[in-house]
Amino acid sequence: MFKWIFNCSRKGRETVALATEAFSLRNPLFSLSKQDTFTIGNAVENVLFVGGIGSGKTTGSGRRLAMSLLSAGAGVLVLCAKPDEPELWRRYAAEAGRIQDLIEFGPRGDWRFDPLAFELTRGGDGCGHTENLVQMFSALLDLGEKDGGNGGGKEGEQYWRKAVLQLLRNLVDLAVIATGQISIPLLYQLAVSAPSSLDHVKSEEWRSRSACFKHLTEGDRRSKSASQHRDFELVADYFLCEWPALSEKTRSVILSTFTSMADPLLRGILRDLFTQGTNIDPMAIEQGKIIVVSMPLKIYGQIGLYAASLWKFAFQKSIERRDPDNQRPVVLWMDEGHFFLHPATDFLFTSTSRSSRVCNVLLTQSISSVIATLGGGPAGKAEADAYLSNFATKIFHANTDPVSNEYAAGLIGRCKQYVVNANNNYGYDDMFHTHTRLGSTSGVSEIFEYEVQPAEFSQLRTGGTANRGQVDCIVFRNGAAFKTTKKNWMKVTFSQDLQH
Repeated sequence: MFKWIFNCSRKGRETVALATEAFSLRNPLFSLSKQDTFTIGNAVENVLFVGGIGSGKTTGSGRRLAMSLLSAGAGVLVLCAKPDEPELWRRYAAEAGRIQDLIEFGPRGDWRFDPLAFELTRGGDGCGHTENLVQMFSALLDLGEKDGGNGGGKEGEQYWRKAVLQLLRNLVDLAVIATGQISIPLLYQLAVSAPSSLDHVKSEEWRSRSACFKHLTEGDRRSKSASQHRDFELVADYFLCEWPALSEKTRSVILSTFTSMADPLLRGILRDLFTQGTNIDPMAIEQGKIIVVSMPLKIYGQIGLYAASLWKFAFQKSIERRDPDNQRPVVLWMDEGHFFLHPATDFLFTSTSRSSRVCNVLLTQSISSVIATLGGGPAGKAEADAYLSNFATKIFHANTDPVSNEYAAGLIGRCKQYVVNANNNYGYDDMFHTHTRLGSTSGVSEIFEYEVQPAEFSQLRTGGTANRGQVDCIVFRNGAAFKTTKKNWMKVTFSQDLQH
């Protein structure tokens, strides 16, 4: 059923109808078999690829999905881990006739994006809310922390985390109320000029040179809504009473945690790309742009991770408030995606993003990698299971990781199988010094065993010239049986492009 806009011209209504039809969830993207297709609807229920090094997941099934989505007109945000990914997507865009939509965001280009300013001014519900801005910093605070920033559940570490977020919350409110703007350099300036003692608060010298006091004065002078007035009272109490009353050690730890988090964004590449205005933002993806964050982790390290995380968070916040009349599917593509996971936001996003027509694509070498990223141990496994349950389609390639193969076999499940047993019994004849058969037994046992044994995943073809470019995988789909197999799993073969 088409969605029509009636308060416009006939031509306008026809355009909307055609666009809606082109992006219908029923539209096929590619064939899995002669009877089974993979549709846009399947894509926006999220897709997980698991395969070891050289398994062909990127060049086989991954390439087929990427090219199909590009041909369908999807907008894409690509986070890069490997050095060759920008070139790979350049080639994809050219082959799909979409090279004019390609935007490579990185230090070699002229594109700029200020995520804080975008979140403050983008419009729509939730625009400018302090907690959304703080959550962005919280995501940066978590980067590189093995347990996802949860402090391993230790009460002391939880306190420091909450204290840093409290500082951030007050910095954001002070900047927005006093200036109507926000930037990382401004937040840093406010933080380092806050009073370090109650004597400072009374000091005319401190007041005359402190950016924090200057903005407190400006915030007090400015007209404010009733809500802002209440917020500003909390901000003033925090900086003039609570913050300077903290012990020197406590205050220095909180401040140092914030400044160390902001420091990469105040210098070099990240400063130039993310604090110097905006000429591209995530809303371009809704219009069909292909934004490649061209800062691969293998080259740029932690800086690349910061860049990818800022884009991912801003994209997630923006796309969930997209214009409901815009039916174009959009894609968040993460090869070696376990590097980019953020448990505080990704689980919620993948569980609800279907309604925004988002296809989350995660390619990873193993389930073990995902578990390790989420902290390892039973808690990490539980988080990984919960997160991966949001991917309705799972595509398993060749793998030597026992955890991945057991995971795949467990998803497919067990079935009733019959095992035939036969035994012959022999005895020794002392008189003739020979072995004599005394009898035999046979029977049939009923067992429940894996329908696909874990070992079978390590025997799938991996493409390349030795396999004539043929890449095998097992596709698992939640909730619906394939027509070909009458089961919710099916072995599928994809062909590589051996010319590249």
